[in-house]
Amino acid sequence: MTTIDRPAQTTTEWQLSRDNLNQIDDQLDRDGIYAKGYWETVDGQLTVTGLRIGSSYADRLIAKFGDTVIRRTNGTYAVRTPAEQAAYHQGQLAEQLHQYLDLDADSVYTVPGCICACPPKAATA
Repeated sequence: MTTIDRPAQTTTEWQLSRDNLNQIDDQLDRDGIYAKGYWETVDGQLTVTGLRIGSSYADRLIAKFGDTVIRRTNGTYAVRTPAEQAAYHQGQLAEQLHQYLDLDADSVYTVPGCICACPPKAATA
């Protein structure tokens, strides 16, 4: 009998929109996490502008349309604004560039914004 290892569980990310609000709410329900629409007054009208995640005031997350909702591998959730999401991806790109340059043993380049723990290589004279 042949078995195939189950792939490692990965984080899931959604960019919250009016179209996927119910899908994300349903996933939160399956995870046993309370969620409901987040309402604000827009142009004098009470309008759903996002999703409130969690019932405890101290642990509550607010995700507005355009924010990224992240379900971590341990089942917890986080929210990133579009600006935070862009900075996160910039850090990932810097890390990829660093790893690419690091393949060259003679490389003396350092990458601004690199998020790895590698010490910068010393420049040789």
